[in-house]
Amino acid sequence: MFRSVLVLGSIRGIRVQIHVSWLIIFALVLLVLSASFHHQHPDWSTPTVMITAAITVLVFFASIVAHEFGHSLVAIRRGIPVRSITLFLFGGLAQLSRDSESADDEFWIAIAGPLVSFALAALFYLTSQLTAGVSEPVAAATAWLALINFVVAVFNMVPGFPLDGGRVFRAVIWKLTGDAERGMRAAVLGGRTVAYLLFGLGLWTMLTHGNVFGGIWIMLIAWFLLANAEAGQQGFDMQRRMSGVRARELADRQVPTVAAGTSITDWVEQSVLQHGLRSALVCRGQEVLGLVSLTDIRACPRDEWALTPVDRHMTRRESLHTVSPETPAPELLQAVTEHNLNQVPVLDEGRPVGWIDRERLLRMVKMHMELGRG
Repeated sequence: MFRSVLVLGSIRGIRVQIHVSWLIIFALVLLVLSASFHHQHPDWSTPTVMITAAITVLVFFASIVAHEFGHSLVAIRRGIPVRSITLFLFGGLAQLSRDSESADDEFWIAIAGPLVSFALAALFYLTSQLTAGVSEPVAAATAWLALINFVVAVFNMVPGFPLDGGRVFRAVIWKLTGDAERGMRAAVLGGRTVAYLLFGLGLWTMLTHGNVFGGIWIMLIAWFLLANAEAGQQGFDMQRRMSGVRARELADRQVPTVAAGTSITDWVEQSVLQHGLRSALVCRGQEVLGLVSLTDIRACPRDEWALTPVDRHMTRRESLHTVSPETPAPELLQAVTEHNLNQVPVLDEGRPVGWIDRERLLRMVKMHMELGRG
């Protein structure tokens, strides 16, 4: 199966990965930087140009990872777990397990990334000055890295969501007014403004300079910022309106169950084919042993279904993601998204009292949003 993300490893429990779209920007930056080095240093050999450009680009993306680690380490110190850092077409993204709960947390987490980039810019600039008379390739590479890290820091401090500066702006408004919603709306407005300005800049670049590629690239960045600003606002509104909703209000009280020891054939014929069920809790009386799904039984050869009990191929209870009836809806949504769950059993002191599948969850959330509950 094709995977859009390649995991590079884990640092301090944070998964570092690259999205396939990153290969596009990697190739583009490598191409542009190679041409730039060749133009500025015509006396360099082709291998020197290519090796210097390749190492410089790799260090640049390592700088992006460092930028995201700035956010991540501050988040962890403030009690917010970080799941992963992903490099993709438009840069990097640290995926926090939840949003900040205070303006102070939001401010320091947001500003940490640009501070790291400013520090790297200073470090690379100093290195370029010290190596100017020693190694021309090192001096040229570090000078470029100093400039690009400075640009990354400055651009990210633009006060528009989802940029770091937008989050800082949100935190400041939140702190001054005590109203997180007002801060979010101000940051999203800033994000929209920045996006529209970039759209105009991209169009101006194409029409007045004839730089079609550059104009399109700027407009793609504008589209990315606008889409994420809108998504951020919608996500914030959803979290706010669903904060008072509990799992018991979203759950179906008809919990699909199957007795331990039931053959796979019987379960498929009596539940899957007749009622369209794709999974069920495996129980012994009132005790939940685990969950069996169509994915689980595919591991069993079909000619063995009649003699194989469902509990032999189930996901065991200790490995299940379950919630209690009082679990807040935002926490439930986070679990479904984080672990890519298709169904979530609702257990009350170990007893099954509800069942939430992904389709039902999204439908119920949409209904609550339309009713404006919050």
